[in-house]
Amino acid sequence: MAIDLDLFSGSNFRGTIQKYCNHLGWSINNINDRRAVLKFNANSGNTQTLFIISYQSTLEFSVPSGLKYSSIEDVPGWLSTLLLCKNSEYKVGFWCVEEIEGRKTYSIMHNAEMSLINVDYFNRVISRLVAECDDLEQVVSRALRGF
Repeated sequence: MAIDLDLFSGSNFRGTIQKYCNHLGWSINNINDRRAVLKFNANSGNTQTLFIISYQSTLEFSVPSGLKYSSIEDVPGWLSTLLLCKNSEYKVGFWCVEEIEGRKTYSIMHNAEMSLINVDYFNRVISRLVAECDDLEQVVSRALRGF
């Protein structure tokens, strides 16, 4: 069953995000009528930052990783290939390289039609993205330490 699209449109975006976060016991770091920022303490002890951005009838969920590169030439092809392969296994989320503050950054994202989002779906998407980003950072950290 589709959810009422008006839950996330215009100024309702802020109220719905706040309501869902309150229901889940999550704090909001920053919010306006188009964008919300949430921070999570991940299992590793690191803090993961999640962005929710409203685009017409779609919400974009994004968790940028700590893996950032100065130029596209510096982005490791082997890691991109690995993450593209992982994308085929996911039902929620996909890895991409996006430009953030002038740097190429691995991020895990999910785009969802507003009409499909309820508090359970919201929870599942965010929990999955935060966990996947944290897992990637831990794998890369262990590899760099030689474990």
